[in-house]
Amino acid sequence: MIPGLGGVSGFEGFAFATPALLLLLPAVLVLWLPALARRRDAAMVADSTLARAAARPTWRLRLRWLPGALRILAVALLVVSIARPRHGNAVTVAPEEGVDVVLSVDVSSSMTQAVTRGTTRIAAAQQAVAEFADRLEGGRIGLVAFQSRAITLSPLTSDHNALKQRTKTLEPGLVEDGTAIGLGLAEALSLLGDSPARSRVVVLLSDGENNAGNVEPADAARVAQALGVRVYTIAFAGTTGAASGLRAMAISTGAQSYDARTPEELKKIYADIGKLERSRLGERKFVDFTEYGPWFAGGAVLLLVVEGALRATWLRRTP
Repeated sequence: MIPGLGGVSGFEGFAFATPALLLLLPAVLVLWLPALARRRDAAMVADSTLARAAARPTWRLRLRWLPGALRILAVALLVVSIARPRHGNAVTVAPEEGVDVVLSVDVSSSMTQAVTRGTTRIAAAQQAVAEFADRLEGGRIGLVAFQSRAITLSPLTSDHNALKQRTKTLEPGLVEDGTAIGLGLAEALSLLGDSPARSRVVVLLSDGENNAGNVEPADAARVAQALGVRVYTIAFAGTTGAASGLRAMAISTGAQSYDARTPEELKKIYADIGKLERSRLGERKFVDFTEYGPWFAGGAVLLLVVEGALRATWLRRTP
């Protein structure tokens, strides 16, 4: 099913808002570790006399390296802080957004040919469209039929049962015979013109090549692309030339093209299109984060305070 509405909570996990800044950490180590080693060696040389005089080195001598290490750690924590570590808490799909789909179906006389024993192309299309309507939850569907001209059989509606009844009228003879693919797409786009849905889709099915109408399929596809409407095309038991033209239309709008030879393949294609659009609806997420950067920055400040205190008191160097 394709959810047109809803709010979903989920777990996003721990991540960094700007992970590229973590590349500064190796630079911190490269710059500070040699300096720390030099300071430690100098401290040991300066205190060699005291060390020899003592039965064993004191803790004060052993921990002369600690202030420098605390400073390195503080700088590392600051780098992590500005990389903004955070945890994603809630994920919400915007409830006012859904999917509007217009199904444009070729009803030319060639669609009356048998695709399997006892089943014509148009009968298979009727059944596949009806099942697609059953799967669409929360979205709206419109229905267009075309021969030499295109007509709207149903405007966009959320009453899927009513639309399923309209699929029974998908028969040749509604207008003069012909295959006006460009007009079939143009009529579908007119239904989507005022649609507020984020996902706007046309699913166009034909078994032949464009041979009627005053709108070229490529021109109608360019209009769909400009409107941000994806046009999925289905070549149903048609010729190689028909499939090639439909494929170009789909690709130009960022959608996919399919080739069906049996009623079962046709049903699966409509179901696959539904799944694709459902996944697109889940792309837009608004995530609430818990930010941990300030905690890392606070830890860095605390380490710098401790370092300063040690240098000024217990680990103060004798002039």
